Amino acid sequence: MTKITLNLRPVKVDEFIAHLRTPLYRNGYALMISTGITSALGLLYWAVAARVYQTDTVGLNSMAISIMIFLSGVAQINLQEAMIRYIPRAGARTLRMAIYSYGVVIALSLLVGVIFCLGISLWAPALGFLVNSPTAILWFASAMVLWGIFVIEDSILVGLRQALYIPVENAIFSGLKIVALLLLASVLPQTGIFFSWTLSVILVIIPINWLIFKRLIPKHVQASHSTPTTISLREVAKYVGANYIAALLSSSASALLPIIITAVSGAKANAYFYLAWIIASSLQIVAANMSTSLTVEATLANEMPDVIRHRALVGIARIVLPLVAVIVVAAPLILKFVGQDYVDEGTLLLQLLALAAIPNLFNMVHVGVARAQNHIWSIIGVYGANAVIVLGLSFLLLPRIGITGIGLAWVISQTLIALVLLVAPKLIARPVVTVSKEF
Repeated sequence: MTKITLNLRPVKVDEFIAHLRTPLYRNGYALMISTGITSALGLLYWAVAARVYQTDTVGLNSMAISIMIFLSGVAQINLQEAMIRYIPRAGARTLRMAIYSYGVVIALSLLVGVIFCLGISLWAPALGFLVNSPTAILWFASAMVLWGIFVIEDSILVGLRQALYIPVENAIFSGLKIVALLLLASVLPQTGIFFSWTLSVILVIIPINWLIFKRLIPKHVQASHSTPTTISLREVAKYVGANYIAALLSSSASALLPIIITAVSGAKANAYFYLAWIIASSLQIVAANMSTSLTVEATLANEMPDVIRHRALVGIARIVLPLVAVIVVAAPLILKFVGQDYVDEGTLLLQLLALAAIPNLFNMVHVGVARAQNHIWSIIGVYGANAVIVLGLSFLLLPRIGITGIGLAWVISQTLIALVLLVAPKLIARPVVTVSKEF
């Protein structure tokens, strides 16, 4: 069994400054700050939506957003992980990798978006309002393209070790969403929530991509010119393919839940679930942020993986554990901000989802190191087990105890996976790629 010690003693000012200068923590904390900003403004966004739009409308639009994000993930074929994994060592090939990734994501997003819209009566009939005209179909497909670029650009920033720009980007995006939400309430009472997301993305990705391609990539290429690295196209393809399976399993565990809830319990139940999920999932995203930074640094560092793993675990625990305690205690007060119905229906769910973030700490650190070491089967095992357990238990518990059952499913799933990883940390840790010919 792996022995893990968390040293959570107070840190002195000079130690803290040195701590922040470490790229692992600097970029990891930047991503965490981004998550905090997004979560806080996200809570405000959905609170405004709950007051300005009908509850059924909130439920249906949140379902549409979840599906758009899920399908966008399908179209991205997990290229964002390839950017994080390979850009740190890509050198002069960085620009080529970024352009190719954008091209693939744009083409696949359009294809997947159109296919989904054409068959929407089969897999999501409740979202028929998204395809009531050719213009609406084009807008949904375009929304997927925009979201795909939005995700890939963040991954490029992380790979360039420039994650400090991401909190600013997401703060602007979240603020624009709220403004658009209010402006569209009277013009588009049925679809204003969905449209507020996509309109806001357009205004953000233009300046960020100018920054990436005009300043940051040339700077990165110049800095790494003396340390060329060979990266084969075959290697990247294998890494993307294996990670793609893991990404689909990861996103399905959350993105498919609104469909199940809406089908079993209705749009109102999904509205209550979605708000609690937005709040609690920020804790999972915090852990994923440090895991992402961990992948970059473990790729570049000469230190033993156990040393970097321990540093990342301590960094995450210092942030997540206090937040879990706050959410568990203050859940009714947080939801009260939106409305009493959300308190009555979502308090226990929010508390359970927050508790699930504790075992998730270990799971995400494991995934971060596994990515750097190309132990993709281990990642697939983690995400696959979580998808099966969460979706299976949610389907069984939802008719019996309501949306609280989904929170219970997450606690059980994350805890079981963490126990397995602690007992057998090298479980199915088989590398799937090797470095060969030049990219």
